[in-house]
Amino acid sequence: MVTKKQHYYPRCLLKHFANDNKKFHVYIRQSNKKVFMNYEKVCATNYTYESSDKVDNILEHKLGIYESRIEPIIDHIIKNINSSDFSVSEEDQQELFQYLWLQYLRTDMGRINFVTLIENIFSYKPRKVPIDLKEIEKNKEKIKRFNWVFKQGDRLERLLKSFRKPDTMNFHIARSMENLLTSDNPIIGTHNWAQIMLPIAPKICVEFQHDVINSSKALQVILTPEKTRYLNQATINTANYYIISNEEFSTTQQQYIEERFNNKDWKWSYPHADTLNVFSTNKKSM
Repeated sequence: MVTKKQHYYPRCLLKHFANDNKKFHVYIRQSNKKVFMNYEKVCATNYTYESSDKVDNILEHKLGIYESRIEPIIDHIIKNINSSDFSVSEEDQQELFQYLWLQYLRTDMGRINFVTLIENIFSYKPRKVPIDLKEIEKNKEKIKRFNWVFKQGDRLERLLKSFRKPDTMNFHIARSMENLLTSDNPIIGTHNWAQIMLPIAPKICVEFQHDVINSSKALQVILTPEKTRYLNQATINTANYYIISNEEFSTTQQQYIEERFNNKDWKWSYPHADTLNVFSTNKKSM
């Protein structure tokens, strides 16, 4: 049976931002509306992982394998974070590191950026700002090409195996006293990907930080109010379709969303989403 509705942010991760009734608050950019809705209805598009030649669910099934690996790890962190003997194994940290890259790649923005890099490998200029909706619409064929390439053989698997967590990258579970947002582009990568972050629950974020940013070997760290605000603004900055919150958006967040998406003169204050030039050492033949 063919799966028509395909999620680019899997439900097994989205569910942690929903309440007991499976709902959360969502800002829908394309309609400029804030709604309270079921988590299963967002971050999905019909046949988003199919290619132009045929619908076969091959890439959808490949992604499902990685989702099935990451779900119990995320569940373990959220359920046991307050346990006295809480830990995350090196193997699980590697799975997380690899999945964060996959989550970045599987979005519209990630797929377009990756194909653009490969097509212009010698002339590619790193992006300073995330892709906008108009650019996504103009590059639908690049999304289809990505799909076609990575449903062939073991190309996706070989690419992801190249993403090994270096010893210089420190794994942290960052805890926030305030509500964390997420979006359809939930991965925040900064400093040429020396810092990679993914909020996994309203008060929990997993992060990998290079020694030059944070050399702490502590498993758990506390997010300062300033870092929480930065992370939430970065989430808004990189969103294309949806911004998601367990709580109602604060007045400050609503104002930032309004400026980000509806003020044509709005300027980027910081490149929250850095470039894909990191792939120049990991590229595979397409």
